[in-house]
Amino acid sequence: MRLKDLKENQVSFYYQNMGEVKEEYDEDGYLTGDKIYSFSSPVHADARISPNTTEVEDTPFGKDTVYDKMISTVQDLPISETTKLFIDVVPVINPDGSTDTEPDYEVVKVAKDMHQKLWAIRKIEGK
Repeated sequence: MRLKDLKENQVSFYYQNMGEVKEEYDEDGYLTGDKIYSFSSPVHADARISPNTTEVEDTPFGKDTVYDKMISTVQDLPISETTKLFIDVVPVINPDGSTDTEPDYEVVKVAKDMHQKLWAIRKIEGK
């Protein structure tokens, strides 16, 4: 086990993966051209989440990736670039598993190798 995956370095967070994408229709039944995105119920996870990043020339995600924090773990979490995250807020989970709480982070980029998984995450504007 790597040092970063020690229990004392992990924090709790929740994630939601994108589900079905539907076309939006107006009140007359015509396509609007917009899409309606659905997300899974929030799922709990524990991993190392870095403090806010700084201006660094060389990062594991490349020089052009803009992100605020990084999640790292040896676990193979099913988090992708369409996943929404609850990092600084805890979702209130309804009896049916859904939530009305808005996620506060989104995944920008994923980097995985044999032993380490990394996710660059960015604060959702207005959150």
